[in-house]
Amino acid sequence: MSRGGSGGHVRVLTARKRTAQSTRWLERQLNDPYVKRAKADGYRSRAAYKLIELDERFELIRGSKRVVDLGLAPGGWAQVIRRRIPKATVVGIDLLPVDPIEGRDDL
Repeated sequence: MSRGGSGGHVRVLTARKRTAQSTRWLERQLNDPYVKRAKADGYRSRAAYKLIELDERFELIRGSKRVVDLGLAPGGWAQVIRRRIPKATVVGIDLLPVDPIEGRDDL
């Protein structure tokens, strides 16, 4: 039975070079309702919903003018900031390359 009642459960076939651990991770990823929801809502990662829930509970980002996102990749949290506070300055830092976040040109 899948979590969230989103329909059928996706099974991943093992591949020659894929380990059992990576097969299990891929199967969890493909069946995760938050991954599907993030894709449908245009977020880069399911972690965006964690920040949204924290903000609704503790009002962490309300009224912020500047935000630093350490470990930016893939950029889900920066997207939440950009959508909730469009005028805030967001600086993202990561070792991995990240595509620009839609919104202001200064990110």
